[in-house]
Amino acid sequence: MEDSINNSNFSTERLTEMEEKIDAIDLKLTQVVDAIIGNPLTKAGGLINEFELMKKQISDLQKKQTEYDDFKKRSLWTVAIIVAVGAIIQYATQIYSNLNTGKPTQTVQTTKPIIP
Repeated sequence: MEDSINNSNFSTERLTEMEEKIDAIDLKLTQVVDAIIGNPLTKAGGLINEFELMKKQISDLQKKQTEYDDFKKRSLWTVAIIVAVGAIIQYATQIYSNLNTGKPTQTVQTTKPIIP
């Protein structure tokens, strides 16, 4: 009889010990899940929320980079057009001034023949 009481006591203690270990494992597992997924009660974001925030920030940076590249291209084309228009105006004024003064548009240099 005492054996059966001891066995019953032992198995109750063993069962209690196993339940405590399972509860500890469950608590640790809950903490891991909360860290990865997030906890809706505490509004903690978790790792997945951090990834979503990073993806949004990366897409924002890509958009800003595209806008900057477009601005740079527009600025370059604007400067090129201004320089081209300036060169055309300079050429036209040079031709106009040569026409008014009666000089040819291109001057031909003549050299005297070398007589020995």
